[in-house]
Amino acid sequence: MNLVFPAPHRLPTDVLRLDGRSLGIADLVAVARGRRRVRIADEARVRVRRCRAMVDLLLESGRKVYGLNTGFGQLRDVVIPREDALRLQLNLVRSHAAGVGEPFDEDVVRAALLLRINTLCLGVSGVRETTLDRLVAMLNDDVLPFVPQQGSVGASGDLAPLAHLALVAIGDPAGRYFPRRRRDGSSAVITRARHEEFIALPESAEEFDSVAEAEGWKSFRPVELESKEGLALVNGTTFMTALLALNVYDASFTLRHAELGAAMSLDAHQGQPASLDPRIHAARPQSHQREAAARILGYVQGSEILALELNTAEFGSALHELDRAARLAKPGAARDAIAALRTSAAACIARDGERLRAPLDALSERRRADQLGGLRALVQPLAREADRLAGSSRAAAHFLAAVPDSPHIQDDYSLRCFPSVVATAWRALEHAAQVVVCECNSANDNPLLFPPEPPSPASDYAAWLRSSPQILDACVDGVIGGGNFHGQPVSAAADALACALAATGNIVERRIAHLVDAHHSRGLPAFLVRDGGLDSGFMLAQYTAAALVSENKVLCHPASVDSVPTCANTEDHVSMGTIAARKARVVHDHVATIVAIELLLGAQAMPFRAPLRPGTGVAKACAVISARIPHRERDEALAPAIDAAKALLVDQALLDVLA
Repeated sequence: MNLVFPAPHRLPTDVLRLDGRSLGIADLVAVARGRRRVRIADEARVRVRRCRAMVDLLLESGRKVYGLNTGFGQLRDVVIPREDALRLQLNLVRSHAAGVGEPFDEDVVRAALLLRINTLCLGVSGVRETTLDRLVAMLNDDVLPFVPQQGSVGASGDLAPLAHLALVAIGDPAGRYFPRRRRDGSSAVITRARHEEFIALPESAEEFDSVAEAEGWKSFRPVELESKEGLALVNGTTFMTALLALNVYDASFTLRHAELGAAMSLDAHQGQPASLDPRIHAARPQSHQREAAARILGYVQGSEILALELNTAEFGSALHELDRAARLAKPGAARDAIAALRTSAAACIARDGERLRAPLDALSERRRADQLGGLRALVQPLAREADRLAGSSRAAAHFLAAVPDSPHIQDDYSLRCFPSVVATAWRALEHAAQVVVCECNSANDNPLLFPPEPPSPASDYAAWLRSSPQILDACVDGVIGGGNFHGQPVSAAADALACALAATGNIVERRIAHLVDAHHSRGLPAFLVRDGGLDSGFMLAQYTAAALVSENKVLCHPASVDSVPTCANTEDHVSMGTIAARKARVVHDHVATIVAIELLLGAQAMPFRAPLRPGTGVAKACAVISARIPHRERDEALAPAIDAAKALLVDQALLDVLA
C-alpha cells in the first residue's frame, strides 16, 4: 500500500465528492485540517433516497423492525408506538451523550463528521437526504461541536462521542460548540481547545438565526430527527477511525524523519555504513527493510566523515586544547609557537586529509588500513610538538586518538539494526492504513438496511416498493442486525501501531544517548559542547527523550485485549477501540518529539566533524535545522529548541529539501 502522502501544504483543496466508497486518508486530512469542502455524489443520493423509501414503507406496514420501531440494546424487543417514534430518536441521542473529559481536537471532530457523512452515503443506514445535507452544511460551515474524549468502549461503536456530535446536529440545548468569532480571524485548526471555551447552542430559532449569522454559518440548520436517524448518527466506529487515520498520516512523516535522524547520527558518530549494504537487507526480505536502508544510505552518500578514518572531533579537541594552552602561556615565543602549531595542524587536515579520502563505497578493509597508516604519519608529529611546545599532554592525547589503532568495524545496535526496527513500524503503519481505508468506506452502524433492486433504474422506486406483498417481505428481510460497529479491527491496528512506534522511539533515544555520551560518541565532546562542566549542553535533551520513552511503555499496554460488558450484559464483548486509538495518538506525539530531539542533536554534533563534510542529504537537513536553530556554544533553555525542531516535522521543511 502506498504510504507516501502529500505534505500538509500540498493537500488537495478542490471540493471533495463523497460517494461512500472512495474516501482516502489524504482526503480525510485535507477536510479535517485544511477545511476542504465536500459534496454528496449523485449516485450516493440515489442510494440514500431508496433506503429511506424502504424505511417509510416498513413504518407504514406496522411490522416490528429493530431500530425503526423498537427500543435499543437490551430493550430491542420493546415495540414503540408510531406516535412515539420521533421521540425515541431524540431520547437516544440525549441519553447516549454521556462523555466526559477534555474535548477532542478540532481535526478529530471534523474527521469524524466527515466519516459519518461518508458512511451514510452508502445508503444502508436509512437516513433522509435532508439529514445528510444538514451534516454536510455543518462540516462546510465549520460548526465545531464539543465532543468529550472519554466514554466510548468501542462497541456499539463510539456511542457517547457520536451522541455529543449529534446534539449539535439536532440543535439540542445540551449541545455545545466552539464559536468562530473567538478565533480572532485565524483559520488554523484548533488543537487544544479547553472545555470552557465551548458555549451552548441557541435555544430558539430566532436566536439561532442571529448567532448563525454572527458566527458565519451559511447553510447549517439543526435537523429534526425521524425514525432510524438517531441510531444512524450515534452507531459506528467513527471517532476511533478518525483518530487512527490522522495518526497514520502523521506517522508516515515521522518515520521518514526518523530515517533521516538515523543518517545524521551515523554521520555524527562516524559510524560504519556497511550495515546499510543492500546485500544484507536482500538476505532478509522483510517488507520495507530494504527500502528504509536504501533511504538512509542515500542520505549519507558523499559523506567525507564516513569515508575517512580520521576522527576530526578528536582533532578538533586537540586544537581546542592548544587554544587553551596559548591563552595560558605567557606572551612571546611560546605563545607564538603554539599558535603556529595550531595553524599548521588545521591546515594539514585540509591539505593531506584530502589526499587520503576515498568514495564511501570504495573503502575496503585493505584501503582502510592503508588510510590509517597515512593518517598516523600525519598526526604523530603533531602530538609530539603539542607535548613539547605546549606541555599539553591532553592535546597530544587527542591528536593520537584522532587515528584509531584499527579500522572501525561495527556500530552499536541502535545504528546497525535500525532498518529492521523502522521497517517493523512501516509494516504496522501499512496494516493500520489498510484498516483505516476499509473502515472509512464501510457501513458500520446497526441494523443495516439493504433495499431490493428495482427492475429498472428508471422505475418510481417508492411506488415499486408498494407494488406487492413480496417486495414488502423482501424489505423486512433486508433489515439485518449485525456487528459491523465492533471496533476490534481498529483497536488491534492502533495497538500494534503504538507498539511499533514506541519501539522506534526506543532505538532513537539510544542514539540520542550515545550522541551526548563522550564514551560512546567517538570523539564528540560530552553533551555536545566544548566546555563541559561549565556548560551542561544537551544533557537534559536526553532526559526528555528518556521520559517520553518510559511513558510510552506504559501507554502501550494494549486496550484491544480488554473488554468490560455493557448494556446489562447484552453488549458482552467490546473493543476499547477509541481508547486504543487515543493512546496511539499520544505515543506517536511522543515519538515525534524524540525524533525531533535526535535531529536537533545531530545538527549540533555535525560541526565537530569539520572540516569533513557529511552526506549530501544530511548536509541539506543540517542547513535547514541550523537556519532555525543555530549551533550552541553556551547553555540556553532547551525547550524552545526542541519545539522548533518538532515544528520542522510538522511543516515538512526537511523532507522538502530532500525530495
